[in-house]
Amino acid sequence: MPPKILLVEDDSDIQKLVRISLKFRGVQEVVVAEDGEKCLSVVGEVQPDVILLDVMLPRMNGYEICRRLKSNPKTKNIPVIFLSARAMDTEVKKGLKVGARGYLVKPFDPMTLYEEITQLLGGQPA
Repeated sequence: MPPKILLVEDDSDIQKLVRISLKFRGVQEVVVAEDGEKCLSVVGEVQPDVILLDVMLPRMNGYEICRRLKSNPKTKNIPVIFLSARAMDTEVKKGLKVGARGYLVKPFDPMTLYEEITQLLGGQPA
């Protein structure tokens, strides 16, 4: 069964690039939330297999979103992978500290995005 991905990203160009990249690898369902509030309100109904989460978002940053997801018993086991332009080592460590499974840096390679997600999930398809 193809994975369901929740992409939390406010940049429409990145949204399109991620969708195209993953669709090329067979992922048919990529649900987009443009900000943290929308992510937190739809995650229960979407029930994604993985969440790709930007750090810099309107209304609530990605670290706070991840903290809230990991503190909720209904969402704490959903793997979160940051997908962010913030590439400093301190940012990556902060993302992992709040509970993310991994941290991918923008600009990412659309041809290897699926493989990178799979690798961060322990080698199993997303």
